[in-house]
Amino acid sequence: MDTALQLKIIIDSGTKVSQGDALALLEQSDLVKRLTSDWVDDSLFYIWKVIAMSEIPYAQHLEYTHKLIDRIFNRLAAPFGFSLSGDEKHFLPCYNAMIVTALCRLGLARTEPVLNAVEWINDYQPMERGQSVSIPNLKFDRYGGCFKNTPCYIGLAKSVFALFSYWKATGDTSVSQKLEQGKEYLLEHHLVKRLRDDKPITQHIMDISFPESYHLNIVELIRFAANANLLDDPRAQYAIRYLQDKKRSNGWKMDFRYRSNGYTTFDSGRKNGDWVTHIINSALNGKSC
Repeated sequence: MDTALQLKIIIDSGTKVSQGDALALLEQSDLVKRLTSDWVDDSLFYIWKVIAMSEIPYAQHLEYTHKLIDRIFNRLAAPFGFSLSGDEKHFLPCYNAMIVTALCRLGLARTEPVLNAVEWINDYQPMERGQSVSIPNLKFDRYGGCFKNTPCYIGLAKSVFALFSYWKATGDTSVSQKLEQGKEYLLEHHLVKRLRDDKPITQHIMDISFPESYHLNIVELIRFAANANLLDDPRAQYAIRYLQDKKRSNGWKMDFRYRSNGYTTFDSGRKNGDWVTHIINSALNGKSC
C-alpha cells in the first residue's frame, strides 16, 4: 500500500499525526512522486493536479502544491470565480466547483478567489428545474449547455460538493439554503438516476474511478452522501446496493480511466484499487473520507 494512502487511513481513523511524520510518509510515496514528476503550463493540468493533491493529507505543505495554487490564483481566478481562461470566455460551473472543493480541502476556503467562486455558486447555480440563468458576458451554451430547463447534473452535483466543502471548512451558514436545495435534488435522483425512466443520468455516472474527473461518478456521489449524513435516506439505497454488488472479494476495482492532460489515476485498474476501496468502504460504513 502506498504510504500516502497509509497516511490518509490513519488520519481518517481520527489518529493525530505530526506534520513531520506526515511529510516523511509523503516523501516515501510513489504516488506523490508520480504526481509531482512533471509540469505543463496548461489550465487543465493545473486543475487535475490540484484535485489530486487535495486528496492527499498534508499535501498543502509541498512545494509542488504551492506552485499549483499560485498558478490557479494568478491565471484562473476571476472576480466571479475560476475560469479555464481566467476571464469570461471559458467559465464553466463544473470546473469552478471542482477547484473550490480542492482548494477548501487544501485549507484555502477563506481566500478571496474561493469566496468569489462560492458567491457565484450561491447566487446563480440553479438547484432545481425551470430556472433560467442569464449573466452578461458569460456563455453557458458550449459543450451542450449548462443551464437549460433542466440544469446539467454534473455541474449541479459538483457545485453541491463545493458548497458542502466550503461550509465544512468555514461554518458559513449563508450557503445553507442553496446547499439544502442541492442535497434534495441529488436525493430526488437517487444520486444517479434520471427521473423519467430510472436509467443512469450520464454515460459515466456508474463508473468506479478515482480521483474525480469531469465525468461525475458514483464514487463521488456516495462519498458526498456519507460525508453529508445522507445515507439513511431511502433514496440513497439504490447507489449503496449497486456498489455493494460491485464489490469483489477484497474490495473494488476501477472500471474507468479518465484521460486528460495532468490527470493521474491513483489505482492501476489491473487489480482491486487500494484508494477506491478505502473511499467506498469508508462511505458505506458512514465514515468521513
